[in-house]
Amino acid sequence: MRFVVIRHGQSTNNLLWEQTGSEAGRHPDTPLTETGLMQARLLGEAITAGVLPWTIDALYCSLMMRAVQTAAPVAAALDLPLIGHEDMYEVGGAFHIDEASGIKNPHPGSSRSELLAVSDRLVLPDSATEAGWYSRPFEDASDAPARARALIAELRARHDDDATVAFVSHGFLSQFLFRELLGITDMPGWVEIHNTSLTVYEDAPEFANTRAVRTDWTPHLPEALVTT
Repeated sequence: MRFVVIRHGQSTNNLLWEQTGSEAGRHPDTPLTETGLMQARLLGEAITAGVLPWTIDALYCSLMMRAVQTAAPVAAALDLPLIGHEDMYEVGGAFHIDEASGIKNPHPGSSRSELLAVSDRLVLPDSATEAGWYSRPFEDASDAPARARALIAELRARHDDDATVAFVSHGFLSQFLFRELLGITDMPGWVEIHNTSLTVYEDAPEFANTRAVRTDWTPHLPEALVTT
C-alpha cells in the first residue's frame, strides 16, 4: 500500500504564528489565507498536469476547514469523491482559547453546510451536523499516537494492499503519522512539513517495512510560496 499525506495550505493561524509567534487571536477552525488558496490551486493544477507518478485510488481529508479547502482542488484534479474523515483532525482538535485564563476549550468546528459549500465532491460522516463536527474534549498530544495508529489501521483495512490512498491532514499530526508508518516509537525531533507538501510512504513487503519515498515534497510551488 502507498499513502500520500498532504498538509493543508497556509492558514490564517499559520500566518498569525509566523507574524507574532503567538496563538492570541487564533481562529478555532481557521480557513486558508489567499496564499494557502493559491498553494492548493497550484497543487491541483500540478496533479492535473501529471506531477504524481502514482494513480490515486481514494482521497480523504480532515474535517477542519483548511484541510477541506486544500483538498477541494485535489479532488477535482483527481476526479474523485472527497471523503471527510472525523479522525484526521489536527492534534488538539478544534478549540478556542479563553483570553482571560488561557485555557483551551473544545469548539464544534464548521457546520455541515459550510463544509459542503467548499466542494460538491465532499462526502461527510453523519457526525458532521449543522452544529459542527467536533464533539470531543481538547486533545492532549500524548493521545495523538493512538489516534494515528488507529487511523492508519482503518485505512489499511478499507483498501487493498496495492492501493494508493491520499489524504489532506495537518502538520503536527503528520509527525505521529510519520512515526506510526515507519515504526518509530520515540522521536524527540521534528520532520519539517511545509504547507501543501506531499509525503509519500510505500510498503516494501520484500523488506517487511514501510519507507518514506518522498518527504515534504513541493514540486508544485515556487520558492516564494513555500510556507510553514
